Amino acid sequence: MREKDIDTMRRKRNIDGLVGALSDPAEIVRQTAAEALGTVGDERALEPLERLKFSDPDAGVRRAASLAHSRVAGRLAEKKVVEGWLLDT
Repeated sequence: MREKDIDTMRRKRNIDGLVGALSDPAEIVRQTAAEALGTVGDERALEPLERLKFSDPDAGVRRAASLAHSRVAGRLAEKKVVEGWLLDT
């Protein structure tokens, strides 16, 4: 798989494809996939990113997974606050 493939999956919001790329043998593909999942912000990415940020042998991939996990979790938290605010108004 190539980085270009990751970008295509990100644009199409192909979460399953991006999650699958997290186990690619190439570090750059795993790192790019993690970054893309952080950009997309889908909650289905939380568990795979959580695993990757602690288990990947490459420090850059672990860092990308950790940042992406934080971004996704933050977006979900913001969404819940906004939904709660809308229900209260």
